[in-house]
Amino acid sequence: MQKIQDDFALQSTIVPGYENFMQGLMPITQSGVIDTAMGERIKQYVLDYVRHTPLTGFNNYVDNGYSRNYIGRDRSGWEAIVMAWRSGNRTSIHSHPQFAGYTFADGEFLVEIFEPCEGGIQLVKRLEVCEQTGLYAIGEAGKFTNHIHRITCLSATAHSLHVYSDDALKGPKYDDMPVIQSSR
Repeated sequence: MQKIQDDFALQSTIVPGYENFMQGLMPITQSGVIDTAMGERIKQYVLDYVRHTPLTGFNNYVDNGYSRNYIGRDRSGWEAIVMAWRSGNRTSIHSHPQFAGYTFADGEFLVEIFEPCEGGIQLVKRLEVCEQTGLYAIGEAGKFTNHIHRITCLSATAHSLHVYSDDALKGPKYDDMPVIQSSR
């Protein structure tokens, strides 16, 4: 199975002026077990951040994908990435480490969430995001097969800020796996 990192041959860069984000994030992530309480604190921190800090320093849009810009990465593995999107840009269907949080700062998005099922994966939820919104998922520690999803940009341009408990690019892609129709 391919990994997300196969799509990104170049190392992303740290954008000057946004370093303070990690200084505020790290005390939250190092305060204990990854659970719903931590997820809610991270979600609120990132929402407050994007409400007060425009992400226009990341207007490096590309036509055939979305751009990834590291804000930072801690020795413990936690990382934060801003993504810049154009209409129609979408991720592969992919999964992440134990904690995966994403905050939609501006623009409109479609988030599709999948679950493994017999013979492939099954679409279980579709969310249309049209305002600043934070989402997160908590999965199994030590695995990169948590929270299978795909994100598509629906607006002309957009930005999102993502926080992961480990290298997000280690997660596998599921694009070659059959999507089984729900019987619900």
